Amino acid sequence: MVKPFALPELLARVRALLRRGRPADVLRLKAGNLEVDVVTRRAMRGERQLELTAREYELLEYMLRHQGHLVSREMLAREVWKELRRATPLDNVIDVQMARLRKKVDPEGGPRLIHTVRGVGFVLKDGEP
Repeated sequence: MVKPFALPELLARVRALLRRGRPADVLRLKAGNLEVDVVTRRAMRGERQLELTAREYELLEYMLRHQGHLVSREMLAREVWKELRRATPLDNVIDVQMARLRKKVDPEGGPRLIHTVRGVGFVLKDGEP
């Protein structure tokens, strides 16, 4: 918008943008041959359906929404575990959950999607990190 502008015009434009929806409201998330249906909470890797726990699903969905970007353990603790202030470190819990998720998502001998960035966090991306 060009300044100066009228407040009613600004409000009308904001309402129009809100009607369009947000990118976070995507119903299917994909990375390589991994696909997650957000509505039914089902995850598929190729033709194989993944049996995920509720926490594993939340972790996978968060990783898919941030695919290609580094996701730190602090981000996961805050957004997936809803720990705003970490009295006790969740690093080991996060590492165990990520290892379990990786076993289900990344088949042995196949292309990996979940990559660890040592000492920093994780990246979900097709190919090498």
